[in-house]
Amino acid sequence: MRRPIAAAATAVALLLTTPLAADASVTPSAPQSDRKIRMLDFNFAGNGFNKGSTGAPVDDTVAKISEQNAEIIGLNEMCYTQWVALRDRLKAKPGYEGLSEQVVVTNYKIPNCYDPVVNPDGWYVMGLLSKYPSQRVMFGDTPYLDLGYHYRERYRKLVCGDVGVPNAAVIRACVTHTEVPLVIINETSFPNNPDITKDPFYGRSINYAQAKLIADTITPMTRRMPVALLGDLNELPFLPSLDLFYAKCDGRGVFDEVDGEDPRWHGNIRRWVLGIEDCPHRQGEWTMGADGLPDDYNRPYQSNRKIDFIFVDHRHFKVDAQSGWVISTPYSDHRIVVGEVKLRH
Repeated sequence: MRRPIAAAATAVALLLTTPLAADASVTPSAPQSDRKIRMLDFNFAGNGFNKGSTGAPVDDTVAKISEQNAEIIGLNEMCYTQWVALRDRLKAKPGYEGLSEQVVVTNYKIPNCYDPVVNPDGWYVMGLLSKYPSQRVMFGDTPYLDLGYHYRERYRKLVCGDVGVPNAAVIRACVTHTEVPLVIINETSFPNNPDITKDPFYGRSINYAQAKLIADTITPMTRRMPVALLGDLNELPFLPSLDLFYAKCDGRGVFDEVDGEDPRWHGNIRRWVLGIEDCPHRQGEWTMGADGLPDDYNRPYQSNRKIDFIFVDHRHFKVDAQSGWVISTPYSDHRIVVGEVKLRH
């Protein structure tokens, strides 16, 4: 529903921290019945689309986060300079004074991202922001899960924080960004990846493998606490990578997507000539593309696609017809996904 408005390797894969509330201890509040939680996910496209600008693209995103009163925010593809600017400006907004962060590096030496003071190594980052204190989640001895492959030196990761939402149970919020299905860019060479080279389904094998690692990691967490997954999963809702998350329509997961109950998708299925897209619960408004583009699976960069998601586990959350919407912005080739879900009492 639409509404307005790496020794060395370890150092290279450094977790970024600043003197915010990110490491504050999280104290659970007494849950209330049907506590609503507002989440927002956005691929900022900070390098390729915004050329590292810390001006209008950052201001626009800060305004939209604030206007939506988002409590849990997932952000992808940002120069660290942009992250710092957005974080600090958002902290100045009413209600965001206690903003916390969990942020990790995903790329290095990005030309548009250099700043001699803030970002001398040209870091590209992704992470989680929250209005409330959050506590980092460790995966072994690292504060992120490395999704592997490192195709073209892109270090895809999963980062999670335990967010102390007032009047609610602590929510484990995770943010990720999986690899583009390489068939889309006609990629047929996988140096130093013999297992991939031999895979007849090479075009989607990295995306699927990364999605499976995420699902295998976070699904068991849902047995003991509420879990949300926000991010750019680079695949359409009804394709196999997403089977690992969706609980409905032959999915093998335990999650619902915030736009999955909108009645508009009943009898109004977006057709992609694949013959497997008949489930109304695995649809949703497009999040990458531009107004007026068609739903054409064979032209992925000349069509509109839903590849950005907010998933919540169905054990702890309720998704209804009003739970999901998108917001357009001129400062990214992605749209902003917003979800308001109810936490089960």
